[in-house]
Order: sequence, then C-alpha cells, then structure tokens
Amino acid sequence: MGLIIGVDIGGTFTDAVLVNESGEVWYSKVPTTPENRFIGIVDSLVVLSEEAQIPLDAMLASTTKFAHGTTATVNAFIQRRGAKVGLLVTKGFKDTLEIMKAGRGKGLPESERLNFGKVQMPESLVPTWLVEEIEERVDHAGHVIVPIREDDVRRALKNLVAHGAESIAVCFLWSFKNPDHELEVRKISEKMGLHVPVSASCELLPVQGEFERMITTVINSYLAPILSKYIFDLENGLHARGLSNPVLIMQSMGGLIPGVEAPQKAVTTLISGLAGGLVGSSFISDHLGYKNVITTDMGGTSFEVGIINEGVPLSSNNPLAPSFGPYVSRYELSIPAIDVTAIGAGAGSIAWIDNGVLKVGPLSAQAVPGPACYGHGGKDPTVTDACLVLGYLSSENFLGGRLVIKPDLSRDALMDKIARPLGMDLIEAAAGIHEVVNNQMADLTRKVTIEKGYDPRSFVLFAFGGAGPMNCAFYGGELGISKILVPGKGLATAHSALGIAVSDYKQSFGITDIMTIPVDVERFNGHFDDLEKKARKTLSSWGVKENDILLTRTADMQYGKQVHDVNVPVPQGVLNKENIEKIAEAFERKYELMFGADTGFREAGIEIVNFRVEAIGKIDKPELRKYEFVSKDPSSAAKGQRDVFFKRSNDFLKTEIFDGDELLTGNLISGPSIIEFSGTTVTVPPDFRLEVDPYRNLLITKFG
Repeated sequence: MGLIIGVDIGGTFTDAVLVNESGEVWYSKVPTTPENRFIGIVDSLVVLSEEAQIPLDAMLASTTKFAHGTTATVNAFIQRRGAKVGLLVTKGFKDTLEIMKAGRGKGLPESERLNFGKVQMPESLVPTWLVEEIEERVDHAGHVIVPIREDDVRRALKNLVAHGAESIAVCFLWSFKNPDHELEVRKISEKMGLHVPVSASCELLPVQGEFERMITTVINSYLAPILSKYIFDLENGLHARGLSNPVLIMQSMGGLIPGVEAPQKAVTTLISGLAGGLVGSSFISDHLGYKNVITTDMGGTSFEVGIINEGVPLSSNNPLAPSFGPYVSRYELSIPAIDVTAIGAGAGSIAWIDNGVLKVGPLSAQAVPGPACYGHGGKDPTVTDACLVLGYLSSENFLGGRLVIKPDLSRDALMDKIARPLGMDLIEAAAGIHEVVNNQMADLTRKVTIEKGYDPRSFVLFAFGGAGPMNCAFYGGELGISKILVPGKGLATAHSALGIAVSDYKQSFGITDIMTIPVDVERFNGHFDDLEKKARKTLSSWGVKENDILLTRTADMQYGKQVHDVNVPVPQGVLNKENIEKIAEAFERKYELMFGADTGFREAGIEIVNFRVEAIGKIDKPELRKYEFVSKDPSSAAKGQRDVFFKRSNDFLKTEIFDGDELLTGNLISGPSIIEFSGTTVTVPPDFRLEVDPYRNLLITKFG
C-alpha cells in the first residue's frame, strides 16, 4: 500500500489529506477556486507536499489511491447549469414530470406546503417540447404487450437532437420488470452515431416508483456530461503532474466508484461531500469503540448533522427510515444516500436584519468575496467576522498565517449592517450573531436526533469542519451532551476529506417484485442470488478480489396497499419459510418503533416490495497512529493569552491560548482556553475542560 490522498471541495474551502502506510496524516486547507476548481485542488496538493516534505510529483507518483468528493454535480444542479436533456417515455405518460407526485408542494416543509396561494412547482428540468413518446408497452409482469419499433425511436431521437438535446434520458413505464426496450434505445442511438450519453432508468434505478425513477434518470442525464468533462480534465491534469492511478469518486451513499464510470451514475455524486464526514467519523469511532455518535460539520457555507447508531451510519435506506432517498432542490431522488441534514449556517453565513430581527444565513459569502475580514470586497458581516471581533479567532494565525485578514473590516461591517440599525454596540452585535448561529445548530441537532427517537445526551458528539470545533462546546452544551470529540492533530478541518480517503468501493443493486408473505421461497431466494451475482461481477470488474467483497441484503416491506415502505435487514444464505417469517416479525417491530406501539395491521398482509443488495469492496487502509501518554501538563504548547468574550460571563475573559500542533497525549486543559491549529480553532469555555486522547483527538467535557 502506497500513499492515500482524499480531496473534498466545499463552497468556501478545498480540503485534502495525505495518509501514509504508518497511519501518519497530513492535511491542507485552501480557498476554493469557483472559476476553476482544479486550481484549488492543485493548491491543496502543493500544501500537502510541503507539509509531508515530499515533492509534488513524487507524492502523486507514490499515491495508490486518489479519492475525490466533488461539488461539480450539485453546483451544476443548483445553479441550473446542466446539459439540455431530451426524455423518452412510454406513450401516454408525457406529463409525468409536470404532474410530479404530491403536486406543487413536493419537497417543501409543511409550513410552506400549506400556503396554497404561494406554492409553486419547482422549475422543470425538461420542457414538454423535449419529451418524446414511444409506442411500447410492457405489463406488470415484464411481458411485452406492444413491441418497440426502431423507426419510432429513430424519429424521436432525431427530433430531440435537432432541438438541441445534449443528453438523453429513457424511462419507460415497466422497464424495471423488463429492460429490453430501454436498452434497445441505446443500441439505436449508437447505430445512428449520435454521440450523446443515454441514461436508462433500468440500469440506474430498476425499482418501482414512476416519478422518482423518472426524475432520478433525468437528473442523471442532466449531470452526466458535466461530470464527464470534469473527471476527464481532473485525471489529465493529475496524470500530467505524476499520478499514475485512476481517480476514484465519492458517492452520496458513502462509497467510491471508479471515475471513468461515475458519469454513468452522476446523480449518485450529488451529496458526496456530506457523506465523507460520516465515513470519517465511522472510521475514527471504530478505532475508539464508540457505537453511537452524532456528527456535526460546520464549514464555511453550511452546518450538517448525521447519526451513527450501533456503529452504522444512518442512510435513507436504513431500517428506521422509509426507503425513498434525499431531496435536492425539492426533487426526491430514489438513490441510496447517507442521511445528512443541512442548514445554511456556516462560518461564512451572512448576518442580516429582517423586520428588526437579527438573522444568520442561509446565504453565505462563500470563497468569493468571502467574509468582510478577507478584504476581497465582501461588505456583509458573517459568523467569521463576529468570531474575530469576539476574540475566538486570531488575525495573525488564520489558516496558519497563510491568509491575512483585517479585523477593522469586520468591525466596520458589523457596525454598518447590524449594530447601528439595531441600536447595539459592536460587541452586542457580534455576540448576538454568535448566539443565533449556535442556537440554530443546536436546534437542528435536536430535531435530527429527537425526531428519529434518539436522545442526544446518550451520544458522543463529533465536531469537525473548519468552524465546528470553535462552536461545538456551545451547541453541544445546549444539548446536554457529556462528551464532544474533535478529530486530532487539527484534522477536524479536513475531516470529510479523511472520510473520502478511507472509503471503500460501494454500489447498490435492487429489483422490484411485490410478494405477499408467505412468499414463493424459490423466487425470494432467486432475486437475492441474481442481485449478488450482479454485485460480485461489478466489483470484480473494478479489480476487487472475491475475499474483499462484502454483501448486505435488505428488503423494503409494507403492510398491504400502503404507499411507503420500511427497509429491513435480511440474513445471508438460502432462506426458508421460517426465516422469512422472522423477517416479517422484524418488519413489524421496526414499524412500531417508527410509528408507535400497536400501529401495525397484520390483517392487511405484509408485502415485500423491493429486494436490495449493497456491495462493499474493501480497499486497504492504514490504522491510525496511536501515541503514548506523555503528560497532563500542556504548558509546552502554551502561546500566551488574549481577551475572549463569553456570553455566560457577558464579558471578555483572560483566555489561555495553546498551539494545537504542540499538544501531546494526556494533556489536560481547563477553560477558558483556545487551541489554535492552522485550519481550525477549538474553544474550551469556562466550566469545560479538554483532554488529548491516545490518537491526539481532543475530548471536551463539561464539569461543575
């Protein structure tokens, strides 16, 4: 095993980590370059090479795994910069996208959904003049009723390309039961020499759900050309600088896919960066033996919360959640994804006034122009500006001194936009912004945990991202959490990049076949057998050895005629009627856990709707380095003191400042204290203390 590199591009910063065979980790954090994100990637790699004292070309030449979480797709989708998509549908179903599912309120919170006079449908990705109907029909059992005609397909494809279609999506009504007609469209397109990518729903999502399957396929087509060019440019640029291995791309489900295949499943990369944080937390919690963890990631643009329960990151296809996927810009996607909830509350979130009320976010200053203190033209005050005024951040040590910031610009922005309009002084305005954003983060964490039936006080809180460690004691303390972990040696700032670096290959496979219990046992076992063969074949084609393939089975189940289903684990091996009855009993237990005691209705019958197999291809990864106990005394890391404002005291307090890179295993620090790393700052308020564990993680606890 050689070097491992993980890169995560955020809205404000690009993070990278380098891991060697001994478990040593180096990280870098540089501003994201929105005009050309590859520049930011190269900048981050240059810093990595300097930190590890390895020339850039030698570092890349020794890298056996380069994994990347990209925002190329989600940015293109949100900003509506994707390809022009042409859509082929079964005759009679031209308006499926326009009708949607659940109508105009789809993807909105209930408070907005009920405001019928103002609710608007999201912008359509495919105008009706780019939708072509094909006369074909397959029945619910997969039997061909109306054969597809080549001349009909040729006519439709020719019309779409003539109207400017750059990518084609194909979603026929029952293709998940018989894929032949959709696959025939691709063959005809190739025969015509059209040279446009074709996304077939039968390959992308062979399960029932007409609208979700169609919109997922359309979004895949919308993003495929964007991602294809991005990866082509990325690999060429890296190979020119010494990388010899292919780039691996992170997916929303928390696993990697070869870059060359990623455009075929572009939709699965939409929230890949968010997934990295949970994978990294799972990696660390496995080393430490923590089973229940709340992950919180505060970057420059957003704040994200996820849950690890009994050692497993919750996903949208987990046993305690319905089996539909995440929402992105109000569209519900039927893709497996790690369950992460986000709000616009980051270090770059802009503070503003709404009818005399102080608000923070969701708009962000992003990398350009950035917070006012960056001096790049930003005039709006942000959370970073407030923290600088309050003393949490040092103007001399921002990004290890690589970015010179100007406190006077923060003060001017706060006074002009917040303090004077609200009749406050400067410190009141900054403290108000700090309190608002911490309350928002505590509220979201409370919502994500309690609404899923979890008591946050029984979890360890992981805090990462560039700004998470600076605020975690405030929002964690508000939640009554007894133990907070900040990933060690300053790595918190690039924690998602670490998760990407240590991820394995992962792919999900599924099929729909509605069966009522008691089921046809042979058919039941046959579906899982077919899916597992497909999974092994796919991972084998990626170079994964048989012994490194791990398969997990689940089934989506529901009471008869229900709309939503519950995903339930299924044991390995050939199962009999008694085994399947136990699966049904597990479904009923999960159902009551979700909806309350005695909510089940066995009399309606229990149906298995979808059969699913998740395949993991293990990739070698190092163990994290463990350090021997040195001393409780942290004085060797002491840098001095400065005044820092704490709301509880309503005043500035003399606060000890420590160099985080100099902290050693066993060091014990009492608040008020500040620990500074080149990419993040850790706050230890009064009544809190911090201890350095054997992996150099920082454990923050409240006392008194």
